[in-house]
Amino acid sequence: THLHVPSLVTGAAGATILLLTGCLTVYTRLSRRNLGLTVRLEQATRNIRDREDTLDRLRAERDELRLQLKKTTEMMTAQQRELDNSRHLLREREKLFTTVRDQMRRDFELLAGRVLQQQGKELDLRHESGLQSLLEPMRRQLADFRTRVEDVYDKKSRDHAALVKEIELLRDLNQQLSNDALRLTRALQGSHKIQGQWGEMILEKLLEDSGLRKGREFATQPGMRNEDGRLRQPDVIVHLPGKRDIIIDAKVSLKAWAQAAHEEDEKKQRQLLKCHLDSLRHHIKGLSGKAYHRLPGVNTVDFVLLFMPAEGAFQAAVSLQPDLLTAAMRKKIVLTGPSTLLAVLRTIHHLWRVDEQGRNSLAIAKQAGQLYDKFVGFAEAFEEIGFRLEQGRRSWQTARKRLVSGRGNLVDRIESLKELGVQPERNLPEAIKKNQL
Repeated sequence: THLHVPSLVTGAAGATILLLTGCLTVYTRLSRRNLGLTVRLEQATRNIRDREDTLDRLRAERDELRLQLKKTTEMMTAQQRELDNSRHLLREREKLFTTVRDQMRRDFELLAGRVLQQQGKELDLRHESGLQSLLEPMRRQLADFRTRVEDVYDKKSRDHAALVKEIELLRDLNQQLSNDALRLTRALQGSHKIQGQWGEMILEKLLEDSGLRKGREFATQPGMRNEDGRLRQPDVIVHLPGKRDIIIDAKVSLKAWAQAAHEEDEKKQRQLLKCHLDSLRHHIKGLSGKAYHRLPGVNTVDFVLLFMPAEGAFQAAVSLQPDLLTAAMRKKIVLTGPSTLLAVLRTIHHLWRVDEQGRNSLAIAKQAGQLYDKFVGFAEAFEEIGFRLEQGRRSWQTARKRLVSGRGNLVDRIESLKELGVQPERNLPEAIKKNQL
């Protein structure tokens, strides 16, 4: 077999080139990798050097801190010793101060007690009369104030109990009055004059039983003239608190009613009761026209009380005409029997009691204000006495300091006279010599 030489050479050269190319590629890759490793190695080296520098710096700082800690510990130990010494010295000084203070207090209290005792006796003698003159009126006013308050409350309690008791007895009294009125009407049917006198007597008796006082809370048959000069003489004027008045007019027309009470024929009885009602209506109309509210000197309320002494006559008229009370009220007339009038009068009496208690309360309040002002004056005078005592004590302290302390004080100068040959018969007190406060 014949080999072709150029082909072999060409094949070997190609293989060599391929091998070189592969080696070059491998070298290139290894070089690149080595370069990366070199960079990383240099970076790691720099990091190690930086960390070594940081470690050296931290070690230096640690050593410095240890040194500072040692110095600080030594300083704190020294300061603690100084603090302990200072505390011990302070306790010793406090003990000494307490001892000196207690001794000075005892000495001062002893001397001041003697001086103030003497001055107190003199002040007591000078001010005892003044204090008594201030206190005695206040004691009397306090006692009077207490008595007045107790009297007011006792009186109020008694009035309340009496009012309750009187209300409980009102029913029995009304029944008795009704029975008495019935018996009297039977006996007084003949004369209108006697009937009128009897009605006025019943009215005045009710006024007295109510507790009102004649001449003070009510007046009977006062003569007054109206604007036209006509004489008007109401039966009773009852005065109210607040300068108001109520006029009471007594109506006695019992003849028809009494006859009806004894009449057995119902028809005649109704006729007689109608006559009784007509008479009452006529009287209401006439009373309304008298215009009592226009009388000079009378401050009356807006109505007049029409009093019927016989309770039965009053009830008979109302039962015959149920709206009689309303009709009369429209004419400013209020119909009343003995029971209703007594209740009204008792209410007025109670109003006067309340008004009197109110005036007493105002008087008590006024006296309490005056008493308070007196007490304020006493308190101010008492404070003035304390101020004067304190002022005297300070003046005494100043004078004593000038006497026993300081250069050239009087005690030293007086005592120096003995050295000059003076022979006194008496010696200064030891407390003055030793300058004990």
